[in-house]
Amino acid sequence: MFDTFLKDLNEQGGSVRAYEGCAVKAHARITSEPENAAALLLIAYAAQRFVEAYDDQPLTMTAADEELELFTEIVNTLDAAYRDGAEDAKLAALNKASARLAATIKAG
Repeated sequence: MFDTFLKDLNEQGGSVRAYEGCAVKAHARITSEPENAAALLLIAYAAQRFVEAYDDQPLTMTAADEELELFTEIVNTLDAAYRDGAEDAKLAALNKASARLAATIKAG
């Protein structure tokens, strides 16, 4: 369901443009999959935050690995819950993914 984003990202080498493509595709799917809108929006947000952070900045291998691990964790969490189909599992996954993303935001 959502694992296609990881496949696409890996096939494109995890570049900034690959993350940008994931964000665009996730956002585009919201119209045709309104029942998955919250999960797709989180995936789009997770991918876009990578683009905004590294589009004009150098990307070390360590940072690339950490970002891929975060994105993979979020997508896999959402994918498992949405495949299961239980509403309480979906809500728990949305909250877990949101909290994980929020933890990456640096307080200013």
